[in-house]
Amino acid sequence: MDRFKKVINDIFTVSYALFRVMIPTLIVVKIAQMAGAVALLTKLTAPIVTMMGLPHDVAIVLTTTALTNPYAGLMVLAATPISGGLSVAQTTIMASFMLFTHGLPVEAAISRQAGIKASAVVIIRLSAAIIFGILLHWGFTVTDSFQGAAILNLPQFTAEADLITWCIDQVKGLIFVFCVIVVLMFFLEGLRIIGIERILRRILRPFLRLLGMGDQAATIVIVGLTLGLGFGGGLMIKDVKEGNVGPRDAISALILINLFHSVFEDTTVMMLLGPSVFFILIARGLFSLMCAWAFIRIIYKVRAEFFEKYLVRTSVFPDNS
Repeated sequence: MDRFKKVINDIFTVSYALFRVMIPTLIVVKIAQMAGAVALLTKLTAPIVTMMGLPHDVAIVLTTTALTNPYAGLMVLAATPISGGLSVAQTTIMASFMLFTHGLPVEAAISRQAGIKASAVVIIRLSAAIIFGILLHWGFTVTDSFQGAAILNLPQFTAEADLITWCIDQVKGLIFVFCVIVVLMFFLEGLRIIGIERILRRILRPFLRLLGMGDQAATIVIVGLTLGLGFGGGLMIKDVKEGNVGPRDAISALILINLFHSVFEDTTVMMLLGPSVFFILIARGLFSLMCAWAFIRIIYKVRAEFFEKYLVRTSVFPDNS
């Protein structure tokens, strides 16, 4: 009974936090569409979007997700007419990009408090998203894979709707998001009951040791991967302030958490786009580990001046305050 009450409480807590961000965002996006700003954004981002094999119209979806959260991005996608629809290859690329870049302002701020510069977080995550998207597009094109139409499990909105119809559509969309949250919260609680976090911890620990992370940093990474950057970053902030994690270990862990976190929740939400689960979860995870390995090797070789100037906030760490 206590578990059930906790899940219900989590549902309303998460819903309130999301809706408080989503509702203003949806209004701003609508105003931007009416003012022609979306068309300008589409034109500016066209080269990058095209390199990833995506239609220009999804630029506003990717931008909304990066600035807010995946739920808001999906709502904008539901209201965005895509000529010819989307293939499974395209939704896989979209989902991967959204998983790498969602919530950048908030998550960069959390990471900054834990010791890494926000600018470094933004550059690393955007670069990883674009490179992975281009690689997927190239691979899918060469092998002619996943070219069939994707089935999007999103609410149907009225094209070219007036303001009243638009408002009704948004209410329907928010109800849909709430239903997704209800299912997701119970699903995540079920995973906790069967001990999936312990299983993942055993699987990942050898990889984290290979990356050269200390036990304390590795534990925080595992929390971040399973529960999200908010939890992992919060623990890192605490341990950094207490002097339990050094600057290089902290930066290494934060890079990996930023590239790959909240794997159960975020991946489940992105499945609404109908992508390939192998590529948005397994392939993206391996790519993130490879990127983290490369960054960590660089971190341990660069001069202290470069490390402190571009990556670490030395004032956060007790020995450097």
